[in-house]
Amino acid sequence: MIFLSPYIKKTNQLVMTMLGSSFFISKVENYVPKKPIKFTRSIRKSDSNKSEVTTISELIQNHIPEFSPNYSFYINPLFSSGHTQTAYTALNNFDKFHQVHYKRQILQIENKTYNVGKVSLKYDQWGGESTIALDYAISQETFKHDPDHLKFKPESQSDTLPPRTEFKDPEEDLIKNDDKPLLLVLHGLSGGSYEAYIRAVLEKIIEPPYDFDAIVINSRGCAKHTITSPQLYNGLWTNDLRYVINEFITKKYPNKRIYLMGFSLGGAILANYLGQEGNSVKSQIKGAAMFGTPWDFPDGAVHLRESIIGHNVYSPTMCNNLLKLINNHNNVMIENEFIKEFSQDPTKYKVKFLKDFDNFFTSKLFGLNSADEYYRLASPNNRILKIRVPILIISSKDDPITGSRSLPFSETVLNPYITMVTTTVGGHLGWFTWNGDRWYCKPICDYFKQLNELDVDETSITKEDLPIDISKSWKYDRLVNGMLAE
Repeated sequence: MIFLSPYIKKTNQLVMTMLGSSFFISKVENYVPKKPIKFTRSIRKSDSNKSEVTTISELIQNHIPEFSPNYSFYINPLFSSGHTQTAYTALNNFDKFHQVHYKRQILQIENKTYNVGKVSLKYDQWGGESTIALDYAISQETFKHDPDHLKFKPESQSDTLPPRTEFKDPEEDLIKNDDKPLLLVLHGLSGGSYEAYIRAVLEKIIEPPYDFDAIVINSRGCAKHTITSPQLYNGLWTNDLRYVINEFITKKYPNKRIYLMGFSLGGAILANYLGQEGNSVKSQIKGAAMFGTPWDFPDGAVHLRESIIGHNVYSPTMCNNLLKLINNHNNVMIENEFIKEFSQDPTKYKVKFLKDFDNFFTSKLFGLNSADEYYRLASPNNRILKIRVPILIISSKDDPITGSRSLPFSETVLNPYITMVTTTVGGHLGWFTWNGDRWYCKPICDYFKQLNELDVDETSITKEDLPIDISKSWKYDRLVNGMLAE
């Protein structure tokens, strides 16, 4: 692993001599809806109760300067491009930093159903065999090491866990205060709770002055989770998140205010989930934030191929990480016929790039025909206009993985619930400042803290202020505007 942090500190003086150069500055821009939702904040005074009305844009301007338009932050000259920001994120393990500890709970997905209108759907097709790994974040100061934690390990799971992670005692409730807000986190492709871009936020938000509870939902097979049914995950697979919210969190903690945060592919899963839920979203969910999210999968696939580094480095690396998931769980995944064939003779398959994997495996595992079909269906831009909770989108315009040309600029204007913040430099989940810190960590904690003191003023938005509901004009895979007989 490349470890550059000591060098970063030594270059601080050099950086300070270069601060006059715009080459080492990342500029922040805001994109807001034409008519944003409003919030009310209760202000208790000795003689009366008053209500303050605000919008997300005003909230940012008044309380979170790092996210406000025309704000700039200095970056280290070593990381002055999207590629170097991204490379540092990927190559440095940051093990000496952000030392969040976790207690892991393996959640069994029961053979239950949920409703979409009048239709009942199963959470998955495996009849109660599937599991999800939930990692509860615990500060370094309050974490109590249990040398016998493996006695709580389910038989289905491996003994190996990521650093600073132990199995949770099933009898122990780590969320004791139902009044504290809860942050649920989704990681990027092939990542997990151990990722530094997650830990950097969690180490702050679980401590004063924020005092949030936090749980990372690891995708199937990620973060040393041993999968128990022959299925992986993808950007359109939202049912694991749905199950955790519907059948676990909201039932066990009915008074908790819930906030959601997703990184990269996790941001896409989160946006797709919120768009699918639409007006039926759980009332306990009060807001969400997405970082470095691919909003248009087909365009993202083209963007990767257009770049020499993207085509020859990023795409093969992501493909290999996914292949490792299959190989590490071959005893279960082999139940799929096409994975069985691949295992018997991998030379028959040319799986080198991310799209190859999605074409041969991702699409087939979920009953689709091809990577292109999966990409079209999985794009969060298909559902972003249906989101009905406040979301904050954070992206860098030099992101070499997702690009920036398909960011939801027009959708932000149309949907009152969206606010988008962009930077000129930051790469993919990087945003390293001149001293090596990540720019977004403190302001996103401040944002959730401020949001937790607000409630949406439902009277501030009328039906006419929302995007058009195209379910009346688009049905049965055709245009039916004004032509429905029923």
